[in-house]
Amino acid sequence: MTFAVLLDRQAAGAAINATSGAVLIATAAACFWTARRTRGAERRWRLLIGLTAAGGVGISVGTTQAMAAGGSAIGRYSPAQAVFLVLYAVALAGLLSLPTDPMENKAESTRSARSGGYRWYVVTLLDCVLIVGSIALIEWATVIGAIVKAGTPDLTQLLVVAGTPAGSLILTTAVALVACFRRPHSPTTLALLGTGLLIFAVSGNVFVYLAAREIYNPPAAAYIGFTIADLLLFLSALVPVREATPDHELTPPPGPRAMWAHVVLPYAALAIAGLLVGVKLLAGGPLDGFEAYGTVGLLLVALVRQMLTLAENTELLAEIQKRERRLRYQAYHDPLTGLANRALFARRLQRALGHKVNGTRSPIAPVSVIFLDLDRFKQVNDAFGHAAGDELLKISADRLRAGTRAADTVARLGGDEFGVILDGDEPDVRSTGERLAEAVREPCLLAGQPYLPRASVGLVILDSSAQPTTPDLLLHQADEAMYAAKREGTGGLVIYRPESSTITDKHDRGASSE
Repeated sequence: MTFAVLLDRQAAGAAINATSGAVLIATAAACFWTARRTRGAERRWRLLIGLTAAGGVGISVGTTQAMAAGGSAIGRYSPAQAVFLVLYAVALAGLLSLPTDPMENKAESTRSARSGGYRWYVVTLLDCVLIVGSIALIEWATVIGAIVKAGTPDLTQLLVVAGTPAGSLILTTAVALVACFRRPHSPTTLALLGTGLLIFAVSGNVFVYLAAREIYNPPAAAYIGFTIADLLLFLSALVPVREATPDHELTPPPGPRAMWAHVVLPYAALAIAGLLVGVKLLAGGPLDGFEAYGTVGLLLVALVRQMLTLAENTELLAEIQKRERRLRYQAYHDPLTGLANRALFARRLQRALGHKVNGTRSPIAPVSVIFLDLDRFKQVNDAFGHAAGDELLKISADRLRAGTRAADTVARLGGDEFGVILDGDEPDVRSTGERLAEAVREPCLLAGQPYLPRASVGLVILDSSAQPTTPDLLLHQADEAMYAAKREGTGGLVIYRPESSTITDKHDRGASSE
């Protein structure tokens, strides 16, 4: 600003561009120097931004020499200088390499890091192309196209001058998307980079309209924006490196409005550009090559972007369904043994007892309930430890599961208590109960030592002639039979018949007694 006040236009412009070149040199040096002490993504973004700054030094030097010689700052571009536009791709890669985390907590993320991360980069790039391409199409349709058709500006000059703000707009759009939908490790770094690129984009757009209006000697103050932008890039390289934010410190994910903004913003810019093209067609005006190919190209980009969104939504839906199945399984199964829990056991027992059809209850199918309790289980925990107790529960669960059919239900009702729902007539059920009791009593190893389990088993047999009952009552009767077996102290099987309300059959290791 001091140069613009104290010096004439040409000298002030040369001084400001020289200052900008010096800042770019300092920026490149700072990026390369700090990259030596970092690793991974931190190093990568510094190297890429440093390369961008180093490439910009040549443009600043060329502009400084032209203005110092009394020439125009705009209109002296050569085709070779258009190669500088490639550096915007390098800067974009550096920006996307900035270390960030997804908005959702790592523990709650449903997508794989590889597919989700790469898809996010592609969608961000497509959003940038849609927004910037739409803005370029709008500028062409409103101002630049008419001037180019008049043959006034040099196309090489227009390419360089227009390409500069276009590249800056892509970078600024990427900054906005990163800021809204990612968590940067260093918000200060992202803020400095984003502000610098935004100022650079605004300054570049000013030069687009100056060139379009054949103003090739702008005031020196027009260059100050570039110097400020370069200074902010320099400061971003000096921000200390920060580690990733811990999960417990993460902010909530974006709300519905932010998510809608992310979805609508690229298509809103495309809709405005398409509206201008549509109005021109309705008015009977022909489309030039830029408008025709630009519109088709943007529509193809939007199609690709929409396909990626559909793929992401399909993957997200599959993950949600998978999570729902997992939650449902966890709600009805014991986490230690994998058996059904008490809730699922009660539901299946209710279903086995029959249901109402047209207002009347259907006949009760033969069903039996086994209630099994491991004897001296507390002594196992005291002698071998709780890990051994858990191992005994899993061994018993496996034996019960192996001794039943797929149609039967084996459940852990809580602690060392198990329940089994059996289908079939009484002789088969009795033999199955005795076989399960024998299976649980087989020797096993606990904590590397042999152990002989013992279990008390109660059995309730309900045939088709029995009176209607409830799951709670049936389970209570099986529980009474189990406690009768436990009082016997022989680790056997006791059968309870609901119609007698007393325990009528006692079986110990296959032998019966009255």
